[in-house]
Amino acid sequence: MALLSTILILFSSALILHSGFSSHEFHQLLKSLPQDSHSYLGHQLPKDIQYEAIAGIITFTIAVFFSFKKLTYYPLQGPQKLITLNHYLHEIRMNKATNVDNLIGNDPYGEINHTPNFIDIHAKREETKRWLEQNDKKEI
Repeated sequence: MALLSTILILFSSALILHSGFSSHEFHQLLKSLPQDSHSYLGHQLPKDIQYEAIAGIITFTIAVFFSFKKLTYYPLQGPQKLITLNHYLHEIRMNKATNVDNLIGNDPYGEINHTPNFIDIHAKREETKRWLEQNDKKEI
């Protein structure tokens, strides 16, 4: 897959560069026309240049996806034999990704859980009212 992706990246780069050069030539030709002439008005970039640029971008995207390699690694325990999985990417386990947050007692979903939109204002007002009444009784 590495050879195929390299060839596709080179081909798509050539397509994109050629469409860019063709666009530059077209605009230079357009500048040479008198601006008040009827042939100057309504000129757009030719469709073949547009299609060439789009094909280059699509081919480049496909080539990038072909360049991804399968994960290979050596195990930490047992025989030191190269292991290849049929996965291109591992799933992210939240407990591993937020290990430091878990150790310090931080909530990794705090931005979502503690937004003001989800707070029950009436319950908070009642709770504050009760707290104020209890503190007023203690002060007397």
